[in-house]
Amino acid sequence: MLFALSLLLPLMLIVVWIFWRLTPSRPDPRPLRLFNIGAILLGIVLAAVIAWLVRAYLAGSTDSGKWPGVTAYYVATLFPLWIAIAGGIRRLLFGERGPDKPLEISQQDLSKTRF
Repeated sequence: MLFALSLLLPLMLIVVWIFWRLTPSRPDPRPLRLFNIGAILLGIVLAAVIAWLVRAYLAGSTDSGKWPGVTAYYVATLFPLWIAIAGGIRRLLFGERGPDKPLEISQQDLSKTRF
C-alpha cells in the first residue's frame, strides 16, 4: 500500500502542475481560473467516489484489507484521465495556447555557417 501511495502522490502533483501550466493565456483570466479549479475539484470528488466504491465492493471479500492499494491504482488511472478530458474541454472552450509574440525571422547571412 505504501508503495502504491508513494507512486500516486507525485503522479497527482505532476498531473495538476501540467494541467495548470498548459492553461492558455487570456485577457480576463478569471473564468479560466474558475474552470481549472472546478476541474481539479471535480477530479478529487471522482477520486473519492471511486475510493468509496472500491472499498464498498471489497468490504465483504477476502481481499478487504487490500482496498487502499487497489483504490490507489484506480485513482492513478481515473484522475489523470479526467484531467486530460478537462484539458480538452478547456481547449475547446477557451482556445489553444499559442506563442505570446510572433516568431522573428532574422536577416543574418547563414551561407558561411557550418552545420
